[in-house]
Amino acid sequence: MKNSTVAILLATYNPPESWLCELLDSLNAQSYPHLHLYVRDDASTSITPTRLEVLLREHITRFPYTLFQNERNLGSNATFSALVTDCHEPYVAFCDQDDVWLPKKIENTLELLWKSPLAPVMVCTNVRVIDNEGNELAPTITEHRRRHVLLRGNNLTPTLIHRNFALGCTMVMKRERLLTYLPFPKEAVHDHYIAFRASTEGAIDYLDEPQMLYRVYGQNQTEVMAGVATKEDYFNRRILRFAARVDFFCRLTEHPELTRTKEWSEARSAFFKHEKGSLRKLWRLRDVDAKTTLFELVVLRLPKPLFSFMIRLVQKGIL
Repeated sequence: MKNSTVAILLATYNPPESWLCELLDSLNAQSYPHLHLYVRDDASTSITPTRLEVLLREHITRFPYTLFQNERNLGSNATFSALVTDCHEPYVAFCDQDDVWLPKKIENTLELLWKSPLAPVMVCTNVRVIDNEGNELAPTITEHRRRHVLLRGNNLTPTLIHRNFALGCTMVMKRERLLTYLPFPKEAVHDHYIAFRASTEGAIDYLDEPQMLYRVYGQNQTEVMAGVATKEDYFNRRILRFAARVDFFCRLTEHPELTRTKEWSEARSAFFKHEKGSLRKLWRLRDVDAKTTLFELVVLRLPKPLFSFMIRLVQKGIL
């Protein structure tokens, strides 16, 4: 196994050139020697395929690379799906265009995948968080986001129904298994979907020591309540999207927690619409996600200006 090749899958879309160069240099400096970089550009408008080829040739000198170009913009899920089929190596590591990898990232994650007593289906890692200038914001993602808790072990499906803890840019797993997950669906971001599927098939493990610099900027600095300003935004982004994801997960697998979560999700929607009996039902199912239930029971009944004020406090990390 020690000589197995790892496919690094990088999806690009209008990448800032300086950040992309930093990333490529960090990939080129990986201590693990058996690598192949696959880049698929999602019809960028700010950079040409010719320019991408030049940057790859200049910065990736220690292992082969292959560049693909989408004819039209497909989005990250479809682009990463294509990348899984583009590559042929036994192991896959996902990669984002604006991060910086530490030198032993692949070496350390492969060792965990091969030697963990959990025999994990997928592994991921902690990260150091930086801003758009490269300044450290937090030594770990778990210190940057209070709600982000890394987990390991079997039976993680109930948690992953609600929220993802595995950052896609830290994931490493066998390509053979990933092929059975294709295509990545529209109902969930690819890393959340992969983590959920992995949790239904076995264990997940992680490295607590950060293996990369994870860049956050603009609204991405919290990602909590991103795009939410009004009650309608909240309904569309937080309630309806969650409901669609749960419905999709229910079609994938049977799990007692999924059944109860689907009921809770329907109660949330009914409560937002002021349907008769919805408060009682939502309260009865509050243990599915107590914090969210209590938050919605209070905040969704506030006047619109006060609701927007409360959402801003959440986005700033005050609540």
